Amino acid sequence: MSNFHMNVVKLVSGSVIAQVFSFLLIPIIARIYGPENFGILQLFTSISGIIAVISCFSYQFSIMLPKKEEDSANIFVLCVALTAITSVICGFMSILFGDHIGRVLNTPQISNYLILLPIIVFLNGIFFVMNYWLSRRLKFGIISVSNVSNSAISKLAQIYSSFVIISPAGLISGLIGGYVIANLVMLREMKKDQFLFRHISIQRMRELAIRYKEFPLYSSWSIVANAISIQVPSFMLAFFYSTTIVGYYSLANMAVNLPMGLMGSAIGQVFFQKASEQKNQSGIVKDIVSDTHKKLISIGIFPMILLMILSEKIFGLIFGAEWSISGIYVKILVPWLFLVFISSPLSTLFSVLEKQEVGLFFNLTLLISRIFALYIGGYYGGPVFAMTLFSATGIVFWGWMNMYLLKISNVELKESFYVLIKYLLMAFIVSLPVILTNYLELPISILLTVTGISTTFYYLIIIYEDANLRNELFNFMRG
Repeated sequence: MSNFHMNVVKLVSGSVIAQVFSFLLIPIIARIYGPENFGILQLFTSISGIIAVISCFSYQFSIMLPKKEEDSANIFVLCVALTAITSVICGFMSILFGDHIGRVLNTPQISNYLILLPIIVFLNGIFFVMNYWLSRRLKFGIISVSNVSNSAISKLAQIYSSFVIISPAGLISGLIGGYVIANLVMLREMKKDQFLFRHISIQRMRELAIRYKEFPLYSSWSIVANAISIQVPSFMLAFFYSTTIVGYYSLANMAVNLPMGLMGSAIGQVFFQKASEQKNQSGIVKDIVSDTHKKLISIGIFPMILLMILSEKIFGLIFGAEWSISGIYVKILVPWLFLVFISSPLSTLFSVLEKQEVGLFFNLTLLISRIFALYIGGYYGGPVFAMTLFSATGIVFWGWMNMYLLKISNVELKESFYVLIKYLLMAFIVSLPVILTNYLELPISILLTVTGISTTFYYLIIIYEDANLRNELFNFMRG
């Protein structure tokens, strides 16, 4: 388990550094651009994100699976070709139907920016593919550096662009700049593997495409459904309300789901590699699943409790009074976000254990329920009501998926429930000073100090009780 912990530390440390940049710069960006511009950016990234995740028809997941490195290289080139083709098609569709898309979303102004879709789709798709290649090659340090580069460059570029024009174009150009630099960082490392690409052939790519056809047949549709279900709030909030409401949701998502998502994704990447390896060697993944699930709960539960207590006050303080509504949205979404955090990294088990059809069923059902919930919320009530229904459906379905993945891995549900209760109680007890300070309405400086001390104390306990993680952290710091 030593290598597993070290690789997790590498990726998570990169995510932490990336988020330090984000948290320092997002307040500046939020005060420059405002909710409406953030709303346009969110719609743009929602559209591009859905297209990007399906740009290579889910073959990127199969990069991890072949025993021969040359076969993985053939799959890599196949993915790049499919991503390029998808991007070109996306460009034609944006030109032909851009105005129509704007009308459907009740946001005509977004049509001005859809011409940039093929660029971001290609860069984002290549970013995914290189991530999986470098994960297979155990280059987690480089992946970490690329994540930091992406986060830092995109935010700095967005601030720099504001000196030229304050519009969604500045936010989108920053997004593009971040992916360009991150991809160059990974591409530089991949030069060391160029000898593996000497045996690329169309015939072999075709054979491997057939061998792993379950990915486009099942995983692709599953990922499409999952991507749409993640982005559907942006579309439906724009349709029923306005881009300003989408902007409030966007900041809530960016400030909370993005850092937790990056950390979960980092753990998930290492988990996928290790679970695939153990499946090939012994056919048993119980230990790695149980250990990863425990770590996800222990890491994620404390910040979620803090967000339940402080989000509205913190958002108004950091981002400005007009953004305090985003803090209300965060409180509503926190239970769902926590379940996503502990379940999403384990979802690669659908591929490892070849249960793609179950993953497809889950994501399709989740998508339908979310659309229904947001439609009811939008038709009968305001944004808060819609967000509440949206969060409730997420709690039900992600909770079910979590239990299913544990069950097919032969992990005892009773044991996992005990772990959840243990860390929930621990997090609640450690957060009591924060709850008391907030209730007494003491000055914000005291509240932040108490929050910082409580957070440090909680994670010191987590590190102390996990001997493997503690040793690897010490080794990592010494190295």
